[in-house]
Formats: sequence, structure tokens, C-alpha cells
Amino acid sequence: MFRRASRVYVALDRDAIDRAIALARTFGARGRVLVPPEDLGPKGDLNDWLRVGAKGDPAAFRSLLEQALATSPTPWALQIQRLPPDLAPWDLEDHAGVRDLLCELGHHGPLSCDAHLRLLAERCGVALATLQEAAGELAQSADAEP
Repeated sequence: MFRRASRVYVALDRDAIDRAIALARTFGARGRVLVPPEDLGPKGDLNDWLRVGAKGDPAAFRSLLEQALATSPTPWALQIQRLPPDLAPWDLEDHAGVRDLLCELGHHGPLSCDAHLRLLAERCGVALATLQEAAGELAQSADAEP
């Protein structure tokens, strides 16, 4: 059903962001995650965001939805944003989420891989070239496993 779609947006409540990321990943580079705003609280009910936020006005609903679609991150960008703030650069290799992320990005096309690795480099203070090398090595080793 989604084969012909150029983008697939996954929208769940704020307390289900991890599930939304996993689901959006299944669509590859086409997947995006709509994240309800923080002011809706930790559960961040999707219905409250769009229906109540629009106050019954179809034009306001359309505006909210268009803004959400335009700013929706990829699941990998969202995962990078959600890394622990105290994650030290020298701990990246030991962090399972980062290793998996680098391996996945190593399988992406060069533009997507580079864009995401730049985000990770800025977030964690590691040179882009180092992250590119790590992503390539992890992808190669994953491909070599039986």
C-alpha cells in the first residue's frame, strides 16, 4: 500500500515515540515521525494536538498539519536528538543505540548518511570523518556476518 508514496508519516502520542521511530524506520529514507509538542505533556495525545489545537477550524487544522509535516524529522535524526545529553564522545562505541545507528546509516545512500552523520557529529563532538569511517566499518562487518 505504501510502495508508491514518496513520504510515509508516522504519528503517535508522545509517550509512544520509540514505537513511532521503529515504525518509521521500516519505510527507509521515506519514513518521517510527527512528534506532538511538549506542551501537551508527557503523554502528548495526538488527538489533542490536532483536533483540540485547531479548535474545530478546518483552516487551523490544515495549518497545524502542514507545519507538522514540514518539520517532521527522519527516525534517525530523531534518535540522534534523543541521545542522552551526558553521552561523552569516548563512550559512543560502547553505546548500543549509537552502534546500531551507525551501522544503519552505513547502509544509507551517501546524502542521507552524510546528513545524519553531520547531526551526530554536532551533537556528540566527534569529527565527521571519524563517524563516516565507523559507519562504513560497522556496515561492512554486518554485511560479512552469515
